[in-house]
Amino acid sequence: MTEELTSTPKRFLLRCRTLRQLTAGLGLGLAAALSASAQPYPAKLITFVVPFTAGAGPDVFVRAIAREIARDTGVTTIVDNKPGAGSVLAAQAVARAPSDGYTVLITGNVAFTGNPYVFKKLAYDPVADFTPVTTLAKGPMYLYINAQKLPVSNVTELLQLLRKNPDKYSFGYTSITGRLPVEVLQQSQGIKVLGVPYRSGNAALPDLVSGQIDMMFTDYSAWPHVTSGRLRAIGVTDLKRSPFAPELPTFEEAGVKGMDIGFWLGAYLPAHAPAPVVAKLHSLLSRAVQAQEVKAAYHAWGTFEFLQPLGELTQFQAKEATAWGRIIRAAGIQPE
Repeated sequence: MTEELTSTPKRFLLRCRTLRQLTAGLGLGLAAALSASAQPYPAKLITFVVPFTAGAGPDVFVRAIAREIARDTGVTTIVDNKPGAGSVLAAQAVARAPSDGYTVLITGNVAFTGNPYVFKKLAYDPVADFTPVTTLAKGPMYLYINAQKLPVSNVTELLQLLRKNPDKYSFGYTSITGRLPVEVLQQSQGIKVLGVPYRSGNAALPDLVSGQIDMMFTDYSAWPHVTSGRLRAIGVTDLKRSPFAPELPTFEEAGVKGMDIGFWLGAYLPAHAPAPVVAKLHSLLSRAVQAQEVKAAYHAWGTFEFLQPLGELTQFQAKEATAWGRIIRAAGIQPE
């Protein structure tokens, strides 16, 4: 009994000491967390998530931006490629990320303006799951055809050939952005072509060059194949000719209406990102696009600088989504 009474205070003191150590440890951890959160943004690795394959035109553009931001801030930046599923994989990954500003989605407009109309069940909410930051680039698409398989030199000759041979020729696409112009042509011009979906443009382009598919709408980065003679470009989806290919007529000039279907690239954070972080990221992106390396990437990709003031992307996205919805429904595309 005496031994038990003697040891009880010792055990009590030992427990108190342990509790004090634990409390101190928690206090240090909380202080460290508060200190980290108080650090100016950015203070650690920034990950840019993109739905493009490595080496594709938009991927090269984003990597140039990432390098410029790294030089500007002194923090490490990386690009995380998540291609496939029409940009869904990349968008979904960022929607689930912490909203601290260190996971940034840079994607084409399809993720926010096209996918809501072509997927019955989308794995993310294009409005509620994201904080818009700014647009970065915009550009038209070009219709490329296999120069050996299609003996035509302009839009009129192509449409005549396709009308005479329904379902004989095929087109490749990676998302609704590349599919929509063909659907517009099918609805308005009385043609029928076979659609072949691809995970990425890097996968589709070799098949177009080799003749596995006959045509494809995509961006200017495929132009070197035109220069080499393996592909032929016959039209641009814009209301005015492209300064990168001024000899190429628009579909409007060829008498085809409703083909003003371009694309834009935007930067987004997960929902509820802090306003100061959004403003700082907007500032970093605004400075980055002025760098010579980024300007060279714009030109190589055949796109134009398209930077919006802070806060304007929300309204712009809503307007674009409405316009795309109208075109998609008119083209007869049903959600899948």
